[in-house]
Order: sequence, then structure tokens, then C-alpha cells
Amino acid sequence: VELARKLVLTGAVLLIPEERAFVRLVVATLICSCYVALVGATQPFKRVEDDALAVASSLVLLLFFLGANWTTIYLGIEERYPNAEAAAALFGFNNLNAVVDSMIVLVAIVFPIAIAGSIFAVRNVAKVPTIRLVSSNQEPELTLALGLTWHLFNSHIWSTGQDAAAVIKNELQHLLPGIKIFLDVDDLDNIGALEEYISRSQTILFFLSKGYFGSHNCLREVRASLDQKKPLVLVQEGNLEKGGTLAALRAECPGHLREAIFDKGWSLTTWHRIEAFQLVSLKVITEALLLCSPAYEDETALPLYVPGEAQREHLGFLQPVVLWVSPSNSGAVYLVNELKSKFAADTLTVVVEDEAPTQESRKPTHMLLYLNANTWSGERGVRLAEQVKQARADKLTIVMAHENDPTRNGCAFDCMFQTTPQELIAGGLYKDLAKSCFPGRHRKARVLSHPFVRIEFLDEGLSLSRGVARASGKEPRRDSRSVTGGRTGDGAATGLTVAFTFRCMKYPTQSAHIPGGGAGYCIMSR
Repeated sequence: VELARKLVLTGAVLLIPEERAFVRLVVATLICSCYVALVGATQPFKRVEDDALAVASSLVLLLFFLGANWTTIYLGIEERYPNAEAAAALFGFNNLNAVVDSMIVLVAIVFPIAIAGSIFAVRNVAKVPTIRLVSSNQEPELTLALGLTWHLFNSHIWSTGQDAAAVIKNELQHLLPGIKIFLDVDDLDNIGALEEYISRSQTILFFLSKGYFGSHNCLREVRASLDQKKPLVLVQEGNLEKGGTLAALRAECPGHLREAIFDKGWSLTTWHRIEAFQLVSLKVITEALLLCSPAYEDETALPLYVPGEAQREHLGFLQPVVLWVSPSNSGAVYLVNELKSKFAADTLTVVVEDEAPTQESRKPTHMLLYLNANTWSGERGVRLAEQVKQARADKLTIVMAHENDPTRNGCAFDCMFQTTPQELIAGGLYKDLAKSCFPGRHRKARVLSHPFVRIEFLDEGLSLSRGVARASGKEPRRDSRSVTGGRTGDGAATGLTVAFTFRCMKYPTQSAHIPGGGAGYCIMSR
């Protein structure tokens, strides 16, 4: 279309006789008008800034042609009626220079407005939460090999994986506009054609949950994928009640299929029912399917991000925060060192001492309680229990983080009710949420939150967000367990907690007052 426009404007219009020069201008004006409308409606370029600049430049060109039309008409009237001042009466200008000057002024006004509009559009698009390439800050190109229909085939068993499979498809469609995902409830017309559906898909996702390898149809999809040498991405159900450990899932898999599925280095991620961790898994899935597409088949890795993610923010506390960590709390020092690396040293002070400092300048505002299998064991556990009791008596906010990584003595949260001193349980220690810490890529996902305010560790940094309360206006959920299951879109807080109170600010554009009174703490991006 662009080439045709250039050929017409620079060549085809010259076929019109010179004595009909005005007709040439009219034709050129109409072509420019149609082109502006076409570009604005179709947005043919990959980058929104290219679309915006194309519309702006075409609009300016249109104005120049309109100016040429008016000038030609003005001169024609003056030639036919040299003394009648008809042109001045018609246009409202006493001479041709005034017409030309007016058009120059109009272009000078319109062009900056168009550029400003383009910049505004680009900035708005940049904030849309879609997956982008770190290398270009642009959305990745979704391509399909010849003859294929779907970018991703979602293989799962209904009994334990249907809800997660639906969430994965829905979230990917929001994060990757234009992606085509096969999901049986939406796309299955003939159960006998599963192998054909596999053949028309570019990448196959195995959602590994309890009973997956015991399903006849799931095994059909697995065998078809392996027979057709389709690239795979493995997603393990994180809820042990629905999935089980990876070792258990491997044992459930038929022996002759195990090596091809588990030992070939396919991308593997765990699906948690927690939003911050889901985003990590969705990026793993996206990277895997993109690397199998024609556009990126020569790449070995594709770092991705979503606008607003934590790693693109630098945060600190507006008021100093003093976090007390007991040396009797096994593993807590290691965890708090991760936290210290994310905040400016002048806004977060970590105190590792056997007793909470009483000096005003070092008096703690929060206490970190790191929960794993060894937290309450031995003499250190007894000492820690006494410190927690004293902290609760002193009204010191206790921030709990629950470790799920077995290599770091992680355990199910149920173990806490068996090992924690009953006096603490009866006193309501676990009425507040303990935030889960998971292994692997999910280790980098943390949420630091008061029940009303949260900051998320995502990948390499921090981001601030508001709203643990439901969109419906209900109060935030609070229960006496670790958050290892949760929401797909209701705003529940997750991850490592550092509590704040009442008021937050993402400097300098957002501020919010959270009911509850008190001076509170602020968080700022800087």
C-alpha cells in the first residue's frame, strides 16, 4: 500500500494532462486522505510509534496538498478576475502570501499536536501489561510454521488440571495478544482427532497433575507429541493435593515415555495458584513457545518482562524501617540478606541480635519470622518462641515467611501446627498470613505486604501495588495458614512479607490513604 501510494503521487498523477494541474492536486489529496484513514484504522506496523508517526507524517502531507489546492484556486480566480478582488472575498485573504502563511502556521500547529499525540499513545501502550522482549521493549512476534493452526496445545486431565489449564489460556491471551491456544473445552470437535490437533499445533504443553499419565486420552496426546517430535513445555501442578511431587509424577509416567519427557531438557515450571508466581510460570511458557516459532528458532534464550514488573523499579522506604531478625531463627539471616539486596541501605536497617534493641534509633519496627522444618526445634526454637511471645506482647509487627524449598528445610505448613508451641498457636500467631517462598525461578518472586499494601519481588527487583481487598469491596482474606493456594485475579497478597501500615505511595504519581489510622510507612520508587 505504501509503495502504491508513492508510485501514484510521484508518477501516475503525471499522466493527467498538465493543463489539468488542479485535477492532479485533487487526486493526490484524495489519495492522502484515504491513506491517513487506512493507516489509522489498520495500524499496519509492528510498533505503535511507527503507526503514530505514519499517521502524523501523512496528515502533514495532506495539509500541504490542501494548501496547494487553495493556492491553485486562489491564483485561478485572480487570473480570471484580475480586478474584481473575488479571490480575497472568497478566501478572506487580501493576497496569496496570506494564504501560504496561514497554511504554514496550520502545519506548524498540527504537526506538534500529532507528535504529542503519538508520544502519549506510545506511553499508554508501554503501560499495557503484555509480555515484552527485554532486548527491544516490544511485544514478541507470534509466528506459525506453514500448515499449523495453534501456537500452543494445552494437554491436561480434567479432574485435576482443567481449572489451571483454563487460567493459563486466559492469561496468555491477555499477555500475548493474538496467540492461538488449543483447549479442548473451546476447540475440540472430535475426540477421535486428537492426533490431528497435535499435528496442527506448534508447541505442546503437558500439564502434569495427579492422574495425568493414567488418562487414556492424555497418553494419546503424549504419544502423538513424541511421535511427531513436537517441542514440549512441562508445567507441574504445585498443589500437592492435585499434583504431587515431580518424582511421584515421573513414577506415574509409563516407563518407556519417561526419558523422552523428563530427561530431554524441556522447559519445566511449577504452577502455583498465586498471581505473582503464576506470572513467572507464564513467562517460562511464553519463552518456550517463542523459541519454537519460526521468528526465534535461531535464538537460545528470550528474556521477557511485563510492564510494571518489579525488576524495572527501584524502591525504598520513605521512612526508615528497622527489621529485627533473631539469630535463633534458623535460615532467617539468609532470607533477610535477599531482602537487603533489593532496598537502599539508608531506608532499611536489619538488626540481627538476640534481643530486640531498645535504643530509639535502632528500635525495630518489624520482626521477621522465617518458618521451616527447623524453626521450633531444639534450644534455638525454645529461645525463638520466647522472643516471639515478647514481640507480640510489645505489639511489634511480626512478618512471617514460609519456606517451601526442600533444600532449605522447607515443609508443608501443616507441620507448623505440629511443631509450634501451643501457646503461640492459641494466641493467634497464625491468624496473619505467612507468605510462601518457593524454589527455582519462583524463588525470585516475593511479596512484601501489610494486609492492605504490598510490594512484589518479581525476578530481579521490586514493584509496588495496592489492594489486597477484593474488588467487590470485601475485607482482605486472613486465615491461619500459608498462602500456597489463592487467587487468579482477586488481589490476594503472596510471597515474602514485610509489613507496612496504612499508607503507601509509588513516587511521584500515586498516593493512597488506607483506613486504619496511625502515621504509617511509605514506599517510594526512586
